[in-house]
Amino acid sequence: MDASRMIIIFLVNILAVAEVKCSLSDVTSDVFPGDYRGGIIAAFGDFNADKATDIFILSENGMSVFILEADIDIRLEGTKFTNKTFYKVGDKDAKIISIVPGDFNSDSQMDVLVMRKSENEKNSAVTVEIILGNGTLGHHWLTVNETFRDQPVVIDGNGDMVPDLFGETLDGRRALWTFQAPDSYSFALFDGKNKTFAPLKVPQSSAFLDLNGDLSADLCAVTDVNGNVSFEFWLNMGGYLKNERNISAPDKLKVVGQASFVDLDGDHDMNIILPGCLDKDCKEGAVFVWSDKKDSPQGIWHMLDVNFKQDQDHKFSFPRTVTPVSWLELPIVLRMGDFNLDGYPDAVAVLSDSKGSLSSFLLYNVKCTTECLSFSRSLSIDYEKPLHRYSPTFATFFDLMEDGVLDILLTENRDGRPVIRAMQQKFSGDASFLKVLVVSGLCQKNCPNGHPPYGVNQVGPTARFESTTPTGSDQIGVATQLSQSAYFSLQLPFMLFGLGQTPNFVDTLQVGIPYPAGKAPRNHSWSSIIPNSQVIVIPYPLEDPESWKHELYVTPSRLVLLTGVSLLGTCTFIAIIVGLLHWKERMEDKKEKLQEAQRFHFDAM
Repeated sequence: MDASRMIIIFLVNILAVAEVKCSLSDVTSDVFPGDYRGGIIAAFGDFNADKATDIFILSENGMSVFILEADIDIRLEGTKFTNKTFYKVGDKDAKIISIVPGDFNSDSQMDVLVMRKSENEKNSAVTVEIILGNGTLGHHWLTVNETFRDQPVVIDGNGDMVPDLFGETLDGRRALWTFQAPDSYSFALFDGKNKTFAPLKVPQSSAFLDLNGDLSADLCAVTDVNGNVSFEFWLNMGGYLKNERNISAPDKLKVVGQASFVDLDGDHDMNIILPGCLDKDCKEGAVFVWSDKKDSPQGIWHMLDVNFKQDQDHKFSFPRTVTPVSWLELPIVLRMGDFNLDGYPDAVAVLSDSKGSLSSFLLYNVKCTTECLSFSRSLSIDYEKPLHRYSPTFATFFDLMEDGVLDILLTENRDGRPVIRAMQQKFSGDASFLKVLVVSGLCQKNCPNGHPPYGVNQVGPTARFESTTPTGSDQIGVATQLSQSAYFSLQLPFMLFGLGQTPNFVDTLQVGIPYPAGKAPRNHSWSSIIPNSQVIVIPYPLEDPESWKHELYVTPSRLVLLTGVSLLGTCTFIAIIVGLLHWKERMEDKKEKLQEAQRFHFDAM
């Protein structure tokens, strides 16, 4: 171990006694416009390509999409959002039920996919239209002719870095819709065959992410046959998606919520996190986690030891559904994010008590101590710090200051109307983070209309990092960007890794993107990434990973300063040693010259 690393570890061990502490404060009135705090949080994305995440808001009547554009004060005095109307629908017969930002016409500018459904018919078809964005207002681009049985999922099925749609037609055909500029799309039955598949689960929670660790996004299709939920693993094999595995949901779950996909236990393998209820009335909540086991084709489901009982008088569970507004019904879900930056993803959720009242809480990822059943982590509900003020309908993570510290946004019901609230985290610990954002790579400096290459909400890129903890053990993290899109998944358009209390450089960062059939896998790695950095990866040109660029933005913290001080101290120490050796050598040379001068030369006689 070199001197620099020894000094860093020594200093970190001294500071490690300081506990990482998190506190939340309500900053709604500070960050949101005074005249607009109503509506439903619908999606996130950097709409105006200024490297700050904006918030897409669905209006209370389901007829308009607004954008709260972020303006971050460089003096770190706070973030303020400006409200702008993006799009209003003309047809009042169908409500907007979901929106997904992305670059659907490959001009490197963010567009918005809008899903609509009739308010009067519960089982009516879902229609899809795309609204083009030019950095200001949106205008209609195209409407998909086919109607959908349920909300489709945004994926990159052909590896061209342009979002596609995966879903089912109203008559039950599973298909893939791919978009092409200037104003067209293609429709193809999934797997290229007129094959009968199990119907996709409604509500849909399929995901596009790396399932086997090769840095290429695969597809997990969630199906439901007569109440039997399964997860189909379609792995990317040479640019083609092939069904290699089917995983059945736990039999104990009578109500199955939305699946989430994260590495919950830090073993750099993806887990399925599945909340739900053990009874049909949702009196008993439960959280199951699936982990892959080499000796088991089905893997193993673990029921986490989550304490849903606050005390003798207050017991919680998951609500079977929540309704932000009368025409919108959302399922059980855990939204994931590393809130305390310890390297393990936490969760935020809305829970219901025995009287049906809704509350929102953080669920911390903690070490399992009882009934672990071969899974090392569990979730602990933080009952001491409820997040809500009014009746919450959903909560999600957000980075208000773009500083790598997650805050919380909520949609709550106040006097019968949906309102948004912001809770900012005051992070007093020394934990570090790594924030990775991958753009489409369709352009770099030659983007249309001089537009910068940011702000496209790219689906499918996978990032994997390797580092070393202060104790010398390996630390590995993996995530896929924007892996889910249906039913207000509210994923942030970047990947955030908590590094814990370590100032060590991230040894390697690997990034992979989807690739088309007949092409080689596309991935690249960088070394020695500074902690507390935001890395923006521009994979341009797509077929030449060695030429990919990355931009590094560092957020200073005490540990980063400590790293700099330790490196400076190491250099100073080495310089002193070199100086002493140089001085010693000069003194010996001087002494030798004096001895030479005083020596009696017999040759001179």
